[in-house]
Amino acid sequence: MDQQQESPRFEEFEGFDALITMLDEIYCRPRRTESRSRTRPIIACVQPRLHEDPGLLRSIADRLTSRDGRRHVPYALVSCGPDPTPTHPADPDLVPLTPADVVAVRGILVDAANQLARDQGGAYRFPRFRLVTWSMAQTFEGDPETEQRLRELRVRLRERALWSIAVPEGVVSEALPIWLRLLGVLLTPFYFRARQSGRIPGFGRRYRWFLRQPNMAPGQFRSFVGMAERLTEGEWSQTENPEQVLRLMVNAFLEDLRESFRGGGWTRRYRTTCPVVLLDGITRTNGGYALLRTVSAVRNETGSFDPLLLVTTSTRVPPLADNPQPAPDAQGHPAVAAPTALAVWRQGMPQRRRKRDVRAWIVIVHIPERAAKPGSPAQRITLRRPSRPALRTRRASVLVVSTILILASGSYWQAGTAHSASTCGDGFTWLGVESTASDVRRVDGDVCIGVTDGSNPHVLPDVEVFDEVRTTILQQNNTALQLHADQPERPFVTLVFLGSLTAPSTSGNDVLTAEREQLAGMAVAQAVQLTKPQQQYEPIVRVLIANAGPGMRHGTQVAQQLGAMARTDPSIVAVVGLSESRQTTADTIAALGAAGLPTVSATLSADSLVEESKLYFQIAPQNRREAEVAAAYADQLVTAGRVERPLTRQARIYLSDDAEDLYSQNLAADFAASFGSRGFDVETVTFTPGGTSQGAATGDRHVSDAVVAGRDACDFDGVVLYAARGLPDYPAFVNGVSNRCRDRPPYILANDDVTRYVADRNISSTNTAVPFEYLSFATAPELLSTPPSESSDFYARLNSMFPYEQTSDRGRSLDGHAALNHDAAYTAILAVSYLARDGVAIDGGTVWSALMSVTDAAGAQRRYLGVTGPIDFGGTVGRRVPIDKPITVIRFTGGGPTAQDNIVCAGRGDPLTQPWCPFDS
Repeated sequence: MDQQQESPRFEEFEGFDALITMLDEIYCRPRRTESRSRTRPIIACVQPRLHEDPGLLRSIADRLTSRDGRRHVPYALVSCGPDPTPTHPADPDLVPLTPADVVAVRGILVDAANQLARDQGGAYRFPRFRLVTWSMAQTFEGDPETEQRLRELRVRLRERALWSIAVPEGVVSEALPIWLRLLGVLLTPFYFRARQSGRIPGFGRRYRWFLRQPNMAPGQFRSFVGMAERLTEGEWSQTENPEQVLRLMVNAFLEDLRESFRGGGWTRRYRTTCPVVLLDGITRTNGGYALLRTVSAVRNETGSFDPLLLVTTSTRVPPLADNPQPAPDAQGHPAVAAPTALAVWRQGMPQRRRKRDVRAWIVIVHIPERAAKPGSPAQRITLRRPSRPALRTRRASVLVVSTILILASGSYWQAGTAHSASTCGDGFTWLGVESTASDVRRVDGDVCIGVTDGSNPHVLPDVEVFDEVRTTILQQNNTALQLHADQPERPFVTLVFLGSLTAPSTSGNDVLTAEREQLAGMAVAQAVQLTKPQQQYEPIVRVLIANAGPGMRHGTQVAQQLGAMARTDPSIVAVVGLSESRQTTADTIAALGAAGLPTVSATLSADSLVEESKLYFQIAPQNRREAEVAAAYADQLVTAGRVERPLTRQARIYLSDDAEDLYSQNLAADFAASFGSRGFDVETVTFTPGGTSQGAATGDRHVSDAVVAGRDACDFDGVVLYAARGLPDYPAFVNGVSNRCRDRPPYILANDDVTRYVADRNISSTNTAVPFEYLSFATAPELLSTPPSESSDFYARLNSMFPYEQTSDRGRSLDGHAALNHDAAYTAILAVSYLARDGVAIDGGTVWSALMSVTDAAGAQRRYLGVTGPIDFGGTVGRRVPIDKPITVIRFTGGGPTAQDNIVCAGRGDPLTQPWCPFDS
């Protein structure tokens, strides 16, 4: 049966309400700062008729308990038992404590600790106190030596620690490797020995505390085990001072209360009341007086705060067993009432504490005999439980934690989304989980520039055919990595395809058909290497895709990025591709040269590009050769006479006024020089591309846009030379011609960039009224009467890898860009194979020198017969452009290019070369 139900209450006496009010004042913790500045006193209730009128502490405990039976203030109610010698004299000199006193106090504290450890008792933990009581319970058979006892104690302490975490000693998972199990068996004793030594700050702090507290001369112990050996059964009672042992025990009990009471941090419990221990019937012989005097001594000696509030009952005044005060006066008031006693204690405590007086912490409250209160019972005074500070309540904690979690989650989500957006991800990046390193970033709002191995689709336009090429390269890259692991003796190199893979904002993704074809040609070159037989000189090729933005606007940034990547990844040996001969392209070439990366362009032809970097090579012929071929062709047309429309010896050049467009400006100048040298009267007309003037209208005349330029060409009887961009301006130019003179169009000879217009079948196929001829650096087999085997083999491979090339709606572009980029990539691959054959280290510098050796000059016999014609750099440092690279004049009529009457100007000795074709000097 519960003790609370069977014990009587003791409330009906004058002064009980005052006692409750006093307790209500001192057991609360209204402010957290009070935890380090105010230790509670010991309330010693002296009750002469304690045994005749019991139940005072039960009545106090009842005020600490809610009506539902739950304790709203943590407390422990301990009965100290009857006194075998109820009558004994006063003890003014405090007789020395004995081992029996230690045992009695230990029993009281064990009972109190057990009650306070319960949830309703405050859930206090007592690791230090239980270490002391555990040590005092250890026994040894016989009379073992000290060292043997120390070894045995270490083992027992380790077993105790393992048992406390439910891991039996010696039980190791069989799933662990044998070496890990052996390591655990060897290291576990060292771990516990280091922890129990108490010598390592921050490690085993509870053991360390024993070596820093003032009792039992801790300085003479090398570790806690030494102190535990002195506390074992039979040792402490025979060889130690009982008062020192008792002080150690009480101090450990109080330190555990201090640690639990501090409540630092949001995860630790915040306590609004002090732990209350109610000791009923303390005497000199049952341990009660010994506990009080020891608590006082520890407080006087350490000066440390502790939260314990002791409330005792006794028949004499502890701890000296003085006689109680006289009975109440005639009015029934106690000799010393509770509020008066507390005030007296507060006044004298500082001086008594400095004198180390054992009574410094004790407040004496004299309890009169039980006496019924006159009249009706007074209103019940219940000990309150102070509310926690607003920020330490459960609701506030939930609110704060929820707010923090929401803010943290929101911030994390925002950071992940922002990172994904800045690196062109797929909406969200799990920072700290996914890799945050990215070689792609977003600029200008929606442009993704940077480098990818094909895994990031946002570098390329969001169209299906681009995705097919990208995924093919990604799969081949994975195959290349596996092949490199299987065949490490073969060279492993990385080629970077760099181009303008983002369409201008004024155009759709369809204008990038030529770039798609270039990338497809790169994929074919990579596939050829992956399927070649295993040879130590045949390199395995990985391909990276780099986007420099519209018009190569961010080319220098990407070039610097590639340079940094090459410094950490030596397999990156060359850059292939590039788009549009603009000033930004020239700057990119210079930046790649500064980074030490050789560059092999596929379609660039501006004369000045080779001057930007000595590491720059190109597969296409220069503009000056294109202009010479055009002038020679036009010259023989005028000389022979033209059937459809007779031509005069005049030439009108149409170009854009974009000063950044090096290609158009350079080609127009070369046209003017070449045609002028053959006796043509040359006129230059500029127009503004896209309707925005660039301030470079330096021609003989200027018109507003490409449509007006086309209308202007209708009245011209000479050769109309188109030197501007194929996209987006040439469709507008053709529309201008069609709108004004489709029945009698002028003779138009367009530049090689018009192949971009021809490549986009959705646009060029609508032009069935205006025929023209254009210059091409590469020709598909369909456009030649007798195509070479190199071209047939390449396009058969291209058709096999990319079936869309043969479909009616997205058929092959026929612009030759796939073949040009294949030749550019394979030229770099060939240079690597030459280095491997010669046993030379492969890097950007050596690949540059190997590219120079692609020639038949001086008997080198290293010329490459590519898909677009022979690649022979002539063997001189200053050239780096193929000699006599073939140029084809292709006829466009009826909505598409035709294979009839196409004319090829190739090198000397080539059977397809016309007699009038010029050659490189």
